[in-house]
Amino acid sequence: MGKRLVLWVGPKHSGKTTTVGELVQKARSAGFNVAGVLAPSVYDDEYLTGFEVVDLRTGNKVSLATRKINQNQEGGFNFAQTGLDFGKNALSSEAVKHAELIIVDEFGPLELEGKGWRENVDLLFSAVDALMLLVVRNEIAEKVQSLYKDIPSLQLDAAEPCSITKVIELLNLNRNKNE
Repeated sequence: MGKRLVLWVGPKHSGKTTTVGELVQKARSAGFNVAGVLAPSVYDDEYLTGFEVVDLRTGNKVSLATRKINQNQEGGFNFAQTGLDFGKNALSSEAVKHAELIIVDEFGPLELEGKGWRENVDLLFSAVDALMLLVVRNEIAEKVQSLYKDIPSLQLDAAEPCSITKVIELLNLNRNKNE
């Protein structure tokens, strides 16, 4: 297999999840099996109140995080254990075993600390032969790249329209090498 890791990079709240959702639709339309998690924002009017986690295999979703009432608290969001467990289940080797593309939205500061989806992502690199796409913020992309420095990778700008095309090309190359 060629590239095993794609970093889908952009600024905080810039539409990375929206564009990776478009990628999911195009990859599926092209016949690729996609699994993993998306973490879309939840708004009340125009105020960000939290995040959901969506299992890309089943379409099921639960609450992942809600905004802390006291904005002086570090992080700004409370993560629900049920949401984290739901995402971990969606990123289990069993759940993604037939996937050609596994998406992890988002691989962030929590994962850099060894929490969140981190253990699942680490295990998946050795358990499955799929392209892994990690949605990351600009400010941590270099740290994530360094963390997985031994895995052939590519960094793409989530805002560039050609990024979706590049991932589909990688999926086609990987499929052809495996046939």
